[in-house]
Amino acid sequence: MELVSPDRVMRLDPVFGAMGLEAGRKIWSPSQLSMREKAVLLLAGDVTVRELGLPFELHMAMALNKANMSVEDLRELLRHVAPATGLNPTSRAFERLAAVVAELGQDSDSAATRTPAPYPLTPYPADALGSLRAADPKLAEAIGKQSAELWVRPGLSHRERLLASLAVDVAGGTLGQAFAADICMAASAGITRAELNEALDVIAEYSTVRAWEAAIVLDRILQSVPEALSGSKIAGDKDAEPRVVDSDVDVEKYDRSVLNKPDASGLAIVETRLIEKFAGGIIGEGDATHLRLERSDGTGTLICYERITGSVGGRQGSFLLEAKGAMEPGAVVHGHWEVVAGSGTGELEGLKGYAEFSAKRDEQSPTGWRAHTSLTYWLEPLGVA
Repeated sequence: MELVSPDRVMRLDPVFGAMGLEAGRKIWSPSQLSMREKAVLLLAGDVTVRELGLPFELHMAMALNKANMSVEDLRELLRHVAPATGLNPTSRAFERLAAVVAELGQDSDSAATRTPAPYPLTPYPADALGSLRAADPKLAEAIGKQSAELWVRPGLSHRERLLASLAVDVAGGTLGQAFAADICMAASAGITRAELNEALDVIAEYSTVRAWEAAIVLDRILQSVPEALSGSKIAGDKDAEPRVVDSDVDVEKYDRSVLNKPDASGLAIVETRLIEKFAGGIIGEGDATHLRLERSDGTGTLICYERITGSVGGRQGSFLLEAKGAMEPGAVVHGHWEVVAGSGTGELEGLKGYAEFSAKRDEQSPTGWRAHTSLTYWLEPLGVA
């Protein structure tokens, strides 16, 4: 892999520069993690250790030129890590981002908007904030609200957000309950142990001794998680290896009913029933029920259950999904969904996975709406919990 500006690294010091370039070539060489995922790990690590000089600049250049990330993707990454890395250092990262992007001849402006509260439920496991809630309920509530807002935003995949959070944990040396929660979320999302080990190899750029400690803690956590990412669960089973498929979705039927009219808060409770046609990696029909908290301008949040009947990756059957999302100005809906455990039937028995989705107005659609979803899935061997 050709690195950006290797001469600038060598000018720092001939011995150190050679060490740095060797590490960089190893990190960016083809492997189980994508180029985008490696860029996410490195940039999240940069902000965590307050390193906004040459490494941050070079990592941004690699992200933009080699990893197919946009300036808006980089902004979204900084938004995601900001609560954990600190708002003040992240504000300096935004300043540095604007300067580097301008030097690269790109526009650093953003038209992104913040989705107003209320937000969907926090993505953390149900008991993850339990100890903190007992010690400091206000802080637990604040962290829950921040995570609920950030994890459903567009721009980064669920997997990329998980890796960014792990980079913050390891580079920052915080390997307690937050790290354990992030590892459990990674397990549920299908990130393999080999991929987690590779992520630690990347983050070792910030401190080999912190990566050393993290590897030991990671091993301990994975041994205690029933759905751990290694061992008999996926060893030698190609169907259990995570796969990614993209699908286009046509909304063929859309029924809307107001269950509870808005009060002084301006929020109404609205139910929408959708019949959707999937094409691509998922082929078939979905029957969805959305429950929405909706404002007069159409913005708000939603939760959803949907049964899809058809095929995934050529395997026939059906499954249920549980979704959380947000409606933003300009008739845009986005969020994430997960396969409901135990809901797969037929050849999809044992199906697990998660996905990002986005929908927007489309005049060519019979109902005025079209959507797109990217699903990461795998099949749990029968008999494995």
